[in-house]
Amino acid sequence: MRKRSVRAKEFTVYVIPAWKWREFIAFELIGGFAFYFVCKKTANSELFGIAANIAGPQMLKYMTSLYR
Repeated sequence: MRKRSVRAKEFTVYVIPAWKWREFIAFELIGGFAFYFVCKKTANSELFGIAANIAGPQMLKYMTSLYR
C-alpha cells in the first residue's frame, strides 16, 4: 500500500510553444554570438564583446517588439 504523502504530491507541467524556442535561439544564441564577434573584432576588447553579447539581444527584442 502506498503512503499517503506519495499520492498527495503534485507536479506542474509547463508547455512552451515552438515559436518561443525559435525566438530564443534566433535572438539569444545567434544574435548574441554575432554581436559578441563583431564588437570583439572591431574594438579588440573581450570585455566590450561580452557587454555587446548581453545588450545586443535585448536591443533586438526591443526593436522587433515595436513592430508587433
